[in-house]
Amino acid sequence: MPTLSESLQLAFQYHRANRLAEANEVYNKILEKQPHHPDALYGLGMLAKQVGQYQSAEKLFNLAVQVQPKSAKAWFSLGNLYQAQGKLKEAELAYKEVLALQPDSLAVYNNLGYTFQQQGLWDEAIACYEKALKIQPDCTEADVNLANALHTQGKLPAEKQAHYAGLNNDLGMTQKKAGNLKNAIACYQQAIVLQPTLASAHYNLGVALQQQRQFEDALSCYQRALELNPNDVELRDFIIIYQGLL
Repeated sequence: MPTLSESLQLAFQYHRANRLAEANEVYNKILEKQPHHPDALYGLGMLAKQVGQYQSAEKLFNLAVQVQPKSAKAWFSLGNLYQAQGKLKEAELAYKEVLALQPDSLAVYNNLGYTFQQQGLWDEAIACYEKALKIQPDCTEADVNLANALHTQGKLPAEKQAHYAGLNNDLGMTQKKAGNLKNAIACYQQAIVLQPTLASAHYNLGVALQQQRQFEDALSCYQRALELNPNDVELRDFIIIYQGLL
C-alpha cells in the first residue's frame, strides 16, 4: 500500500505526462484519506483549470489556500484563474497575497500589472512593470507590457514603436505556440496599433482568428497583409483558395 507521499508523487508523474484521468483518480484517492490535503487540492485545481472547468478549479484553489494560506503557488494560480475569467479585482487581491509571501516575484508583478492595465489603472500597471524589470531587466514580456502601457499614455517615443511592434508580434507567436490564442490575438493587435504597416502581424492575426473560427475577420487580415506585401505570391494563392472555402 503506497504512502500518501508516494501517491502524491505518482499523481504528479501522471499529471506531468498528461495522463489526466489517472492523475485525477490518484488525487481523489488521496483526498479520500486526507480530505484537506493542500497539494492534492491544488493538483485537482490545476487539472480542472486545464480542461476548462473554471468553477471547479476556483473552488479547489480556494480550499487549498484556506488549508495552507502561505501557499504562494496556490494564490498565484488562483490569481491567474480569476484573470482568465475577467474577475480582475479578485485577481488583484490574489496576486497581492503572493507578493506578501514573495515580494520579489517577477511573474506576479507582470501579471498584476496586466490586471491593473485591464482595469484602465495605467499608473499602477506601469509601476508593476517597472518593478518586474528591476527584478529581471531582460524580461521581454514585462518590457513589452511596459511599452504598450506607455504608448497608451502617449509616452512611448515614436522611434521605438516599430521595435515594440516587432516584439509584440514575436510575443504573439510565443503565446500561440503555448495555446493561448486570446493572448496571442491581443499581442498581434497591439503590434498593428504600434505599426499598422507590419504585414506579418496582420497575417499572424488572421491565422489566430481563423483558428477561432472567425473566418471573415481572418480573411480581412490576410487581405491587408497582401496589400502591404503585394509580391507575396503564396499568400495571394492562399487567399484565393480560402475565399473559395467560405
